[in-house]
Amino acid sequence: MLSASRVLFLAFFEICRLNKGPQDIPASKNLLTICLVVYGLLSVQLTVFSQPIEKAIFAGILEVALIIIFSLALLQIRGKTERWVQMVTALAGTGIIISILAIPLYFFIGIGNGDTMASGEVNVLGLLSLTVLACWNICIMGHILRHAIGLNMFSGIILAIFYLWLVFSFTSAIMPMEVS
Repeated sequence: MLSASRVLFLAFFEICRLNKGPQDIPASKNLLTICLVVYGLLSVQLTVFSQPIEKAIFAGILEVALIIIFSLALLQIRGKTERWVQMVTALAGTGIIISILAIPLYFFIGIGNGDTMASGEVNVLGLLSLTVLACWNICIMGHILRHAIGLNMFSGIILAIFYLWLVFSFTSAIMPMEVS
């Protein structure tokens, strides 16, 4: 028998494979909370590879807040606010999977290892893998937005890119990268 956590992981993975949508995730506020907390913690973990812990924590909180606000705004515009819990749960749950896959790639390309980055050695295969992962993440987000808001895939991808640009813009405006 499958455990509840394994069933949820498989459901999120099926969304990552673009086989299921946010409507296939339970509309549970408890699940939403757990996913947002884990997503935020993984966001902090990824950011701490390149920023001090205080900035990483702030960036994680900011990213969770933006995903909540962005999703609610889109759903209000489309008059589909009843889909908010499932949409945000799907975005956070798939974000968890993408983050887990990104962590070893960060180490592989030398992010978080000051010696490698300081010498200018970047693993091209790792960087290419991280780029593919980022593109896959955009497709996943576009797929979720397509189902939740009732758009075509192209429009979903454009909104996903816009969301990522918003996150980057807010984060870099509030916390500029420290160059040494």
